Amino acid sequence: MATPQAAQTSRPPSATYRVLVWGLLLFCISLALVGGVVAEQVMAALNCQYRADPRTGSCSFLQHALASGFAPFLSAETPLDYPFMLLRNFWGLILVWLAAIAWSRHAWLNPRQAPATRRAPVPTAISLQQGLHKVLHASFWILLVGLIAFCIAFGTPFLSTWLAREILQTLGCSPGSFDPLVSACMSKLGFWTPRLQPFLLPFLGQLGSPLWLFWQFGDVLVYWFALTALVLALKVYVASRIAVTKVS
Repeated sequence: MATPQAAQTSRPPSATYRVLVWGLLLFCISLALVGGVVAEQVMAALNCQYRADPRTGSCSFLQHALASGFAPFLSAETPLDYPFMLLRNFWGLILVWLAAIAWSRHAWLNPRQAPATRRAPVPTAISLQQGLHKVLHASFWILLVGLIAFCIAFGTPFLSTWLAREILQTLGCSPGSFDPLVSACMSKLGFWTPRLQPFLLPFLGQLGSPLWLFWQFGDVLVYWFALTALVLALKVYVASRIAVTKVS
């Protein structure tokens, strides 16, 4: 016969939690992979003329708020721009979404019940919190190592120049057309092309790479650091909840 603890362990997560988690995954994956297609469908559904200045367009306040997030995806030069546009345009929404996921999981792990029966689900709550803590711990180190690797790649002299050339060649710019004054490829708007141009400057491009890292990718570093700090804060919070649950 199954014990009450075993039955509690086999209980699936709440529907709200699952909808929030899968919704966030679907949102991020779809925009990171096919952001241009999604943006086209959203802009067509909004059915209004978007302008950067809301006073000159035909969009309402809500339509303009949605369009301002999706419109940049339509001007992306390559799909490589999509993940960075996702972080730059929707970082606030992602933070709120993650907070809602944390709240729904907390509500699921700590349901309101009578004091006499509150001690029964404690082992299950601890195991679930420990699982969440492991996920947050791994996510934190992935983000931190990725941030360090990104800074080393674009902040190291000569390595940053070589990497910039490789990325631009991947985007279709040949090694002989890296001059933005004469190359149509280098004059195109996008995420990578204008950011990588200083890395190709003679002498200054190689030795000034630490400066170019913060000058050209400052916004990316801020968003990346903020996301890493958020995951760390959630990790510390879950660890504190585990300690409180064990004591109670």
